[in-house]
Amino acid sequence: MAGGDVVKRRSRKERTRHEAVDVVDGELDEQGGWWTSPSTGSVAVVTSVVRRLAWALLISGPLLGGWAIVSQPAAGALPAPVVRSSSGDMTGPGGFAELYVAAFLRAGEGSQGELAAFYPRAEDLELGGKPGAVQVGQIAAVRVREVAPGRYWSVTVAARVLEPAAKNMVNSTAGQQSLIRMRFFQVAVEADRDGGPLAALARPAEISAPTGSVPKAELAYGAPLPAQASDPAVDTLNQFFAAYLSGSGELGRYISPGTRLSPVRPAPYRSATVTQVAAETAFQDSDGDGRIGAPAGRERLRLVVGIKSARPDGIARPLAYALTLAGRDGRWEVAALDATPQITLPAPPTTPGSPSGSPTQ
Repeated sequence: MAGGDVVKRRSRKERTRHEAVDVVDGELDEQGGWWTSPSTGSVAVVTSVVRRLAWALLISGPLLGGWAIVSQPAAGALPAPVVRSSSGDMTGPGGFAELYVAAFLRAGEGSQGELAAFYPRAEDLELGGKPGAVQVGQIAAVRVREVAPGRYWSVTVAARVLEPAAKNMVNSTAGQQSLIRMRFFQVAVEADRDGGPLAALARPAEISAPTGSVPKAELAYGAPLPAQASDPAVDTLNQFFAAYLSGSGELGRYISPGTRLSPVRPAPYRSATVTQVAAETAFQDSDGDGRIGAPAGRERLRLVVGIKSARPDGIARPLAYALTLAGRDGRWEVAALDATPQITLPAPPTTPGSPSGSPTQ
């Protein structure tokens, strides 16, 4: 009997323990909790932690939500671009004016906050229409005039825009709903101090396209002549551009020692061939066929060469390069790709009593 009582007591304890686990398991299901051990002690600890976390999230949820709303920037407001100036540098004012005009063209009702990043008094502007109705395709500062050194500039900005067409201009046949236009704006840009942040002094002023003639420089090279495949200079150039533009061959074989050039990667063209050559000085043989020939020593020769390149899809594209060849061991090598071709400036206009000007190279 004693043994039977012991068995009964153990059975009751086991039932009690399993019932406790079932109760905890049910509570965890309701709370979305989890448990991994059949131990009632560990389950109880997990249950307590879950309950505390649930109450903490319940209490802190509204506080976190309110903080997120308060800390969220106003709709349409963007951080002000921190563009700074420096005396003699036109890049900062020009770039700032481009950003300002682009934002101005895209602006619509409620865009004052975005414009305020450039123009501090933008909040007083009356803006209508839907933001983004005018799309800016290309934009560039075409003239930057320094009014006060390091402090004040007048910038002319050109913008190619896609804007809605007037209702009476819509071509119902073609379904044309917008027009591409080139527009010009003048912007006053100031800095609060030399090297300080930039800001617009006023709204952009739309102006007509700049006009007027400017002195035209001429390239300081002879007339372009057809490239001769048998010419040693042309052969070097063909090999060089094949490696430089199409990845065909080793570029280092065709450049002078000490010249640092890397091929264009990924190669944009499948082939590149020299079609025209214009030399800075007269390098022609007795036949006058435009051959440069082999170098006699270590002379240097500046050229402008025309290139016929073919894209991977087979479409041809004409290119032109100004470069310098250097002679070494009886062959030509590319010493440099020049940033700009050499030019000859026209003589400045003369006034009565002043000496005549001379061309500048």
